[in-house]
Amino acid sequence: MRTGYDLAWLAAQRAPRHPALVDDRTERRYTYEELMAEVDALAAGLAAQGIGNASRVATALPNAIEHCLLLLALQRLGAVPALMNFRLPPSELARLMQQGEVAAAFVRDDAGTLAALRAALGSRIPLHTDILGLRGDAARLPGRPRPAPDDTAFIFYTSGTTGLPKGAVIPHRTTANRLTFLSTEGGLLHGGHTRALGMVPLSHAIGFYCVFLAALAYGGTYYALSAFNPVAALDLIERHRINYLFAVPTLYGALLSAPSYRPERVKSLELVMHGGAPIQPELLERLAREWPARIRHIYGSTEIMSPLSFRDPVGQPTRLRTNYASHTRVVQPGGGPEAQVAPGEAGELIVEVDPDIAFQGYLNRADATAEKLRGGWYYTGDVCILRADGDYELVGRLDDVVRSGGESIYPEEVEAVLAMHASVREACVIGVPDARWGEMVIACVVLAPGVADCRALDAHFTSSALARFKRPRAYLRLEALPRNAANKVLRKPLREAAMKAREARDANFFEL
Repeated sequence: MRTGYDLAWLAAQRAPRHPALVDDRTERRYTYEELMAEVDALAAGLAAQGIGNASRVATALPNAIEHCLLLLALQRLGAVPALMNFRLPPSELARLMQQGEVAAAFVRDDAGTLAALRAALGSRIPLHTDILGLRGDAARLPGRPRPAPDDTAFIFYTSGTTGLPKGAVIPHRTTANRLTFLSTEGGLLHGGHTRALGMVPLSHAIGFYCVFLAALAYGGTYYALSAFNPVAALDLIERHRINYLFAVPTLYGALLSAPSYRPERVKSLELVMHGGAPIQPELLERLAREWPARIRHIYGSTEIMSPLSFRDPVGQPTRLRTNYASHTRVVQPGGGPEAQVAPGEAGELIVEVDPDIAFQGYLNRADATAEKLRGGWYYTGDVCILRADGDYELVGRLDDVVRSGGESIYPEEVEAVLAMHASVREACVIGVPDARWGEMVIACVVLAPGVADCRALDAHFTSSALARFKRPRAYLRLEALPRNAANKVLRKPLREAAMKAREARDANFFEL
């Protein structure tokens, strides 16, 4: 069994002078040899602060290079990083820190954040902002702990759209195994040729495992992007000849929309993976047309990493196939593993729990754990259609299904059609209570500048292949869609806004 620190240490033994980390703000570089020396010095300083084996330590930081060093140093001590989204409000961060019973926390040097956290936490949890200022004498560093496979390695927090994020407890036995699918399903190869740009936050499983740790474990170079900015990202891709990206589709869309974007600036890209959210077909087709890279669709979650993927997603962006070491089924909603659907039917995707990859449960949330882990299976909450060839079509979330006129309508299907219309910038489909239909399908749209009328959208649906009963029966025009700290659209406030606008006969609400 290898820890995260072990994987970086082994890469340093193989190629000590190869560049490991590059800072986007200063272009400061660490070779693998220098990286491990810096990590050990920081670990010694952390030990002097009382942080040691099994200490739970919160990090709420951007992708700065100091955050990278901190995570490895905590692993060197056998401590448990609890990686939190630094964009969460301080009140939520404080609640997560209290619930997680952390021994210390590393946060941004921001006066407002610090004041709010200190007001909420008092003196119970030490807050640190100067990471490198904690360096110590590596000669005094205690011996490397050898954690048991089931000991906790990390805590990652879900980015759900309702309630406080849940902490997924990830054991050490999963660390190396969580990287394997990048090779078997994505084609990422071991070797110093890999140059990866960290566009996704380290607090996200993609950003940590699939980009940062993969780059180091595979002996490549990780280029930190301390704050996502599409112009800066394009500069780094071009200047450093970045050849590997893994990000959510929104970030790729931002790159293509940047004023400085030109296809020749990304000519170094060889492997591009996307996951974490649905991708619009037009965006996928443009990536394939303008970028020279191989494009891979990866499906997964913090809890179970990646049980599904598809290596040729252009033209079939929702199609997925079970990965080589996974066992998955699509079952009737509310049913067990034996209640499998027939080809052509939709149901909930469930994944057999592999202890070498899966989480152990949610931190101090036995109720949420029991809801998701049942009888050796993880219930994803995602709805898939079982194809005749055994592959799946991902159609949406079980909780988001709109039940209108006795039919089940999956918002993602409708949103994909909306995205094809030139006047639509963003769209989210919801259902609200309706006396006639049970639920009314409503499209919440952000229109392009100068477009004020939604009537053309209904004509667009009429000419599409989407079944008539799935078409929106009303539209709500908005300036922007509400999103959480992880950039996911929040449907609850949209439902509330739609019901209020309908009742008030708001001019921005258009009912057919």
